[in-house]
Amino acid sequence: MKAVRLLEYGGQLVFNDVPTPTIARDEILVKIKSTAVNHLDLVEASGKARQILPIDLPWIPGHEFSGVVEQIGSDVAACAPGDAVFGTTSGMGAYAEYLAVKAAAIARKPSNLSFEEAASVPVASQTAWQGIFTHGHLEKGQTILIHGGAGAVGAYAVQLASHAGATVIATASCDDEAYLNSIGASRVIDYREAQFEKVLREKVDVVFDLIGGDTQKRSFLVLKEGGHLVAATQPVSQEETARHRVSGAMMRLAPSGDGLGRIARLLEEGTIRPDVATVYALQDAAQAWKDIAGNLPGVHGMSPSGPGAARRRSHGKIVLRVAWRDHEIRARAYELYLARGAQPGRELEDWLQAERELTAE
Repeated sequence: MKAVRLLEYGGQLVFNDVPTPTIARDEILVKIKSTAVNHLDLVEASGKARQILPIDLPWIPGHEFSGVVEQIGSDVAACAPGDAVFGTTSGMGAYAEYLAVKAAAIARKPSNLSFEEAASVPVASQTAWQGIFTHGHLEKGQTILIHGGAGAVGAYAVQLASHAGATVIATASCDDEAYLNSIGASRVIDYREAQFEKVLREKVDVVFDLIGGDTQKRSFLVLKEGGHLVAATQPVSQEETARHRVSGAMMRLAPSGDGLGRIARLLEEGTIRPDVATVYALQDAAQAWKDIAGNLPGVHGMSPSGPGAARRRSHGKIVLRVAWRDHEIRARAYELYLARGAQPGRELEDWLQAERELTAE
């Protein structure tokens, strides 16, 4: 199978052939349709966080995917070959044509989503859900402050918190205000023009911090006593939590097929919606990384002043599409070529015939 791999920390991505994975009794083999790009992929590849986020080289990136079940292990009963699924990886990465994954880490793909949309969902949506409900204990009638509300995780947090009946305040740039209001934010504070702790007149029950640094430190000033500060990017000072009489913790995503199934139902109902910014072919993963690297200066050797420079783009995730159509046409064309006696000069005719057959399916 074809896969994108990293051979050394900070090195270039390569696109080449690797063995198709075999599955254990509790795993499924998924024929990947799409996978999404996450900042975490670049952080891991850089090696800068190898003490806490080690990877085995050569390494296939990719933490989330959508696709079709190709094969199931002997202990798997919840799905069958041909099922459209999406989920998070549990071993190897998803920048590949096939993926072996634990059956417990997947859910059925929402019928109203494309494979590209579905691939963008698992990591961001589950991080948001666990951040605000599992760790933040958000309830109906409470108020939540979400830092970085226009990002992939933040946008799901805004939608989920609003659906739960909470008042949602988000920090973002003024350019994002209309977008955030459209998905459920009651108020948007432009972090470039105002300090949130100075403009908020009432304290909040939960802070979901997707930024860190000084933003996290100042967040203690707006939390009610007994409130919760949940961070996704850095540890929370226990000295500050004790001093302000609040709880605080850094979360780490614990993927769950059951949890993703709950999110899938909300997506099918139209209660929340995914957002895809750009779609690249799998073999163009290096360019996709340059697209995202501007927001992570110095990560994976990319400078914001270089080809990965930050630029304004639409909201949503970057997705990689696996070009199965070309692969299937190539395989069918070769079958036709052999069936006709491997006659020289017939390759183009065989290719076109294969394309017609597969397009008509």
